[in-house]
Amino acid sequence: MKALLNIYFLILTFFSISQVNQMDSLGRKHGIWTKNWKGSGQIQYEGQFISGNPVGQFRYYYPSGEVRSIIEHVNNRAAYVTFYFKNKEVMSEGFYLDKLRDSLWLNYDREGLTLSAERYKNGKLHGKRVVFYLRNQIERGELKILSETTYKDSLKDGPCRTFFSSEQLKEEGQYKMDLKDGVWKSYSSDGYLITVTRFKRGKLHGWVEFYDTSGNRIDRTLYQNGERLSEKRTKAVLESLKRKGLDPND
Repeated sequence: MKALLNIYFLILTFFSISQVNQMDSLGRKHGIWTKNWKGSGQIQYEGQFISGNPVGQFRYYYPSGEVRSIIEHVNNRAAYVTFYFKNKEVMSEGFYLDKLRDSLWLNYDREGLTLSAERYKNGKLHGKRVVFYLRNQIERGELKILSETTYKDSLKDGPCRTFFSSEQLKEEGQYKMDLKDGVWKSYSSDGYLITVTRFKRGKLHGWVEFYDTSGNRIDRTLYQNGERLSEKRTKAVLESLKRKGLDPND
């Protein structure tokens, strides 16, 4: 009897294994699929296909055996993905659309603290990216914004703001094609305007102005294409621009 049971389980195991990594009549993956890491018996991934399309949950593993990512397929195009550190803490999570990052993604550190929230389109950063302070989360469990930056096709393009941990505005300005452009302002932790700087294609260009706590301008320096002009050259440049009817900030 025992011998018959052993034979039965061997046959059952054989047929179970034979159903893995199969193709349908059109040569498409169908049913349960698994793959091992080369040179070891450790599973690299496991999941299920129907007529070549992944369905349900797929699990991917590190060579050492810990879960690396879990993909929950919503349909043939969309999936929700969670990446893990080896200590089982979530590294990042968000949607894939056509195998590219899309919509909102959240990123974490190894202790589970939230690092950033960012938006994607066609696999590229597109929209607002928010970075959070870690110290406030550790000390008080508060989620405070460190910076907000606008992206277009993975390049900084649009408004950018940074904040003190008190949530007071620290700096604000604009990016254009990944370079600072136009007027940038910086503030003290008490909310006073400190400096006004101007950029052109990523280089200081125009007046850099300094203010006291009463809002009065106390000094200013002229830049052109990233170069700080001496007092003598500033005077000559201003006279030349005045004759041409041009603004030094342009």
